[in-house]
Amino acid sequence: MHDDPPSDGDHADDDPAELTAGPTAAASPARKERRELPDRWAYSIMALLIVGSLVGIVVAVMLASTGGDRTSEVLPEYVDRLEPTSGSHILSQSTVGVDVAEGYDAYLIIDGKEIKTQADGLIRQPNKGIVQYTPGEGRPVESLPSGRNCVTAMVWKITDGPKTAKPTNWCFEVT
Repeated sequence: MHDDPPSDGDHADDDPAELTAGPTAAASPARKERRELPDRWAYSIMALLIVGSLVGIVVAVMLASTGGDRTSEVLPEYVDRLEPTSGSHILSQSTVGVDVAEGYDAYLIIDGKEIKTQADGLIRQPNKGIVQYTPGEGRPVESLPSGRNCVTAMVWKITDGPKTAKPTNWCFEVT
């Protein structure tokens, strides 16, 4: 009689199901893929959420930078009034401008052209805080084109200078 434990080669009592379900089965590629699948889904969902958020931010920035039809209703504290008001309808030779708070100054960007000086046709009334431009012959913007037009007023605190200018954008229709 032998009371010795079975040798490595003696597996007569081993269950065949245990042999296939042992440690080698747990590390099989099929099981590994199934464990990683939820991680892949989680990463994909996170990536989609991030991309969706970025798209939302881009849309918000575009709307803010082009100025909506209601921009005149919610102005920064340093802007008192926009001329014309956002969303309004004006003629091609109409005056555009901004009324800034006391202690501020501005210049305008119309159709991508900076209107900064009196030589450009910019009219400043510093005691009233008004900065205006009227299109005309020989000026950087001779007339406003028909359709939607957007203007940017670059506004800064006089004591800080124009390098600190912040944009205020608004749009209107030209007929």
